[in-house]
Amino acid sequence: MNKKHFNISIFLIIFLFIEIFINSSSITKTIYQSSYIWFYNIVPSIFPIYLLVDLLINYQIIDVFSKLFKKFMNKFFLLKKETSFVFILSIISGFPSNSKYIKSLLDKNIINLKEANKLLMFTHFSNPLFIIESIGVTFLQNKKIGILILLVHYFSNIIIGLLTRKYYVSIDSELAIKKHEKTSFITCLTNSIYNTLKILFLLYGIITFFMIITTILKENFPVNPLLNNFLCGLLEMTQGIYYIGSTNLSLPLKASIITFFLSFGGFSIHMQVFSILKDYKLKYFDYFLARISHALISSSIIYLLLQLGNY
Repeated sequence: MNKKHFNISIFLIIFLFIEIFINSSSITKTIYQSSYIWFYNIVPSIFPIYLLVDLLINYQIIDVFSKLFKKFMNKFFLLKKETSFVFILSIISGFPSNSKYIKSLLDKNIINLKEANKLLMFTHFSNPLFIIESIGVTFLQNKKIGILILLVHYFSNIIIGLLTRKYYVSIDSELAIKKHEKTSFITCLTNSIYNTLKILFLLYGIITFFMIITTILKENFPVNPLLNNFLCGLLEMTQGIYYIGSTNLSLPLKASIITFFLSFGGFSIHMQVFSILKDYKLKYFDYFLARISHALISSSIIYLLLQLGNY
């Protein structure tokens, strides 16, 4: 870290330290809110999936996915069969699980950094239950629109995959896969619980940090409420969706902005993804461009569909 970056970092830390005392009640409320979201939404939906997947990796579940989806990954995305494991499970569990699965393949020397970069671009899927129940039912009060957002979110992500298919071609496996070492179930379970909890607490810290930042912005920089809510959504997706969901915007516009947040993910999600993959030098700029493209495509489609449907 050079001197300029060091000075900026020190200034920001001191600023945050002062803000914690000045706006202690608002920040305390935000921490309670982030704790609630983490404990009641993230842990129940992520913990069992992460734990089971981590266990299954030790029992060669990657081979099963490779055989089932080999042609799909080879033909559509020009990637080797083993990457289907990340694609399919990311759809089921939602981000930032894709980074965890990519890390597992990198750790086992199944994929290389270029393949990991390419996978990151189009495996950014939100949890399906979150989209249908939280967004569709709770925020938009229309389950059908929640399902429509889900389909468009997934479809536009596949478009990103097709647009980047020649980013790096690796249909045939080139790397040596590490042999499976036989270990007891108790050992595998213990390691899986430890790995899963470590990631969950990392997510809790990042989510809380970004929610505190958005609270400080709202307290100190009062601008147009809609712009403020949009900036909050760019930083922390969940909070932005909550703010937009409670506005009086038209349904097509509200759904479009929420879909934009989902597909972009927010910088909080970006940090979660790259914190999990911190041991590997992956290209954030490529990931960022993919998220912007994904967000623009999906939000535009949703807006047009709802306008045509006279919502």
